[in-house]
Amino acid sequence: MGMNKTLLSLIAAGVISATCSASVFANESLESQNDQEYHDADPRNSNFRAAVFSSDAGELKLLAGGGASGLSSDISQTIGFAEYYTQSNNARVRAAHFDRFGGAYMDLYRLDDAAGMYTAGYMLPLESDDGTLFFPSLNYTYIDFKTADLSELANSAMAGSPLSVSGFSVSDADIQQALKGNDAHLGSVNLYAVHPWSETHFSVFNVNLGSSYSGVDMQVANIMWVQGIKTHVADKTINIMLEVKYDSMKIQTEQSNLSDGEERSEEVTVSVGVDYRF
Repeated sequence: MGMNKTLLSLIAAGVISATCSASVFANESLESQNDQEYHDADPRNSNFRAAVFSSDAGELKLLAGGGASGLSSDISQTIGFAEYYTQSNNARVRAAHFDRFGGAYMDLYRLDDAAGMYTAGYMLPLESDDGTLFFPSLNYTYIDFKTADLSELANSAMAGSPLSVSGFSVSDADIQQALKGNDAHLGSVNLYAVHPWSETHFSVFNVNLGSSYSGVDMQVANIMWVQGIKTHVADKTINIMLEVKYDSMKIQTEQSNLSDGEERSEEVTVSVGVDYRF
């Protein structure tokens, strides 16, 4: 049984987000002292924050978190965040720790009715002469597909179609056969960059490329661009951000009369967000 396009889009959204977990952790070198100020878009910034983003599809992403400095050394930064998506009911928890060695992080993502994803990675902070910050990282992601839930989702998407009318249905076994498994191990390379144009304007660029080396045969790609404006209300900082994302995923499936053995998903998402810093 081939993968349904709606089903594939749901999986793609979660898989790509999990494989680039570092890109959402929010400038100087790590050799500085712990009293230095990090840019708000710097992954090492441990200030407490609350944010809300709205996509062009009307879904809200709610985010809150923060951290502490100096837990393992005078320059260390420890950060944690939680997110919730109002329409899809997806949720994730992320944590990172930066010290002289760079940054180690983990990301736990529950994609409702599709999969559970667990990512770990290592990030190296770099800085150019013009003040641009670069954060290349290597990631490992384990994906546990919820094949029983996916079969229910596929049947629901087919409701009213000729296949459904004729009594055709998708079972848990059909999903596993189509995916040629029920889990996947992915490796990915991610580059996150921040360029402050001025004290009030900044840009963020992120690109992530990943591929599975075991389990379900799949490739993922993500490109993100963010334009941010820093403002102040009283003595608090508020960042207003425009985010544009391109997500792509390809899964090699079991060839059948309903599938040519390859399913693709591509999506462009535009979001506007407000990030409040405590």
